[in-house]
Amino acid sequence: MEFFIDDKKTEAIFQEIFKKVQVLRNGETHHEMKKYGLNYQKSLGATIVNLRELANEYSKDHLLAHKLWTKEFRETRILASLLEEPEKVKEEQINRWFDEMNSNELIEQVSMNLFLNMPNIYELIPKWLQSENYRRVLCAVIISGRLAMKKDEVKIDELFKFIEIIPTNIDEFYLRNQLKRSLGKMVRLNKEIANRICELVHGLRAKDENWQEIWDDLQYELEL
Repeated sequence: MEFFIDDKKTEAIFQEIFKKVQVLRNGETHHEMKKYGLNYQKSLGATIVNLRELANEYSKDHLLAHKLWTKEFRETRILASLLEEPEKVKEEQINRWFDEMNSNELIEQVSMNLFLNMPNIYELIPKWLQSENYRRVLCAVIISGRLAMKKDEVKIDELFKFIEIIPTNIDEFYLRNQLKRSLGKMVRLNKEIANRICELVHGLRAKDENWQEIWDDLQYELEL
């Protein structure tokens, strides 16, 4: 178990943030979330845009992120992912957050806001892609696409390795949609990686109709 030494300054900032979060309560957004199956036990319906704006008012802080996460609201957990210090995230915390991320939305936010920026993310993605845990697989798929967007920084050789172990069972709609997006970002990097992805997807579409949809989207990306 990770131990934290509390301090009054961080607690005051936490209380200040939580008061501001409550002001962001949005009944219309909350209603829309329920319509799309996002049934959080604790949610105020604040928009992602407003949460990002709020996070920009504060410095990243490991203890503050812990306090926000343990508050258990959708909004405080998204803020925790925005205000956590990526270099201080340890395996125990990763495991705990994965256990407690109970929606695709939260998995996506934590993936983009935090996990993407961890210094050891290239080591973690292969483990997550080959995991039997849906949340880890989804997270790795999302991050792979985001890494591809960092064209001048991305490690192309590592992406090639990820492509070879992408999940082939994509019956779950959200996972399929995210995989489509990520592969679409990767094929824009260079001709070599685009050819390998197309070769792989072409073979898979003959066995599973779910891959036909991804194939069609890739052809559109390559025509742009």
